[in-house]
Amino acid sequence: MAAALLATRTLGAVTRDAVAGREVTEEAARDAVAELLDEATDPVDAAAFLTAVAVGGATPRLVAAAVRAVLAVARPVAWTGPAVDVVGTGGDGSDSVNISTLAGLIAASAGATVAKAGNRAATSQCGSADVLEALGIDIDPGEDIPRHLAEHRFAFLFAPALHPALRRLAPIRRRLGFRTLFNLSGPLANPVPLTGRLIGTATRQDQEVLAEAAALLGHRRTWIIQGADGMDELTTAGTSRVLAVDGGRITSALVDPALLPLRPAGRGALAGGDAHRNAALSREVLAGTAPGPLLDTVLLNAAAVLHLAGHADGLEEGLRLARRAVEHGAPARLAERLAHEKDAARTRTAAL
Repeated sequence: MAAALLATRTLGAVTRDAVAGREVTEEAARDAVAELLDEATDPVDAAAFLTAVAVGGATPRLVAAAVRAVLAVARPVAWTGPAVDVVGTGGDGSDSVNISTLAGLIAASAGATVAKAGNRAATSQCGSADVLEALGIDIDPGEDIPRHLAEHRFAFLFAPALHPALRRLAPIRRRLGFRTLFNLSGPLANPVPLTGRLIGTATRQDQEVLAEAAALLGHRRTWIIQGADGMDELTTAGTSRVLAVDGGRITSALVDPALLPLRPAGRGALAGGDAHRNAALSREVLAGTAPGPLLDTVLLNAAAVLHLAGHADGLEEGLRLARRAVEHGAPARLAERLAHEKDAARTRTAAL
């Protein structure tokens, strides 16, 4: 009882600071988020805190604290090799094809090791977990994640399975109905110790907050990106802004698709739909038969993943590697192998 009362007081103090727009100390941010995840915390206090942060704006310190708290209680993944992630915050309202997921598969087929974090749809019709499931790929490989990374250079990390502490907050977040602190911290909370990250954001404010949070966390080879048309991906319709984080240093750069061999794609060319629709479009992208503008947008993001993974000196070389992989059928074969993994797992389970 005393511990729960103390948690309420601490969480309440930070909630009031968030409402007033006051910055909190690193220690207070850490304690508040840890208490937020504690089962003893009253759901009303949790909802009040999440609402206050959403209204007042999540600070880099709070986002970094959320990442540390979530990772402290995450299920560990026994992988010590190199790995990169490609993920977005969502919320851009585009209902596009799952560009990050496809970019991850193509980059993996071209040599990068991709630990792709994701979840079911929250702000769109089809999330990364939904489209992979529709493609017949296991979205919760569990203890097989390290083997998938070693054998296929791709594994999906299903957020609810690896972050069980967030399950208690899921009903609260659904009832609130707006993006919370965890929509920002999630892309930084991959439990695999990554060597590179490509993270898309829908707004300039989110981009700057995430870049500063990544710097506080000491992340290396991390690009926080925002497309010119407000998408949380690198786009070919116009110049994208990149905030590159390497340790505690943040630098800004622009990606101009006009300087690369790419066909421009507006939002209409990238439009998706439900899981069935996105799976059909995904098969076309992976096979290289998708319309050129859509394919090139995915290839641009795959090129960035390959660069951050250390397999390409820049985007131009990354594009060559990604395009060659598609032309040789490597991404489609990778998707087939991953689907066979799920069938094999079902066979093993039935035999027990």
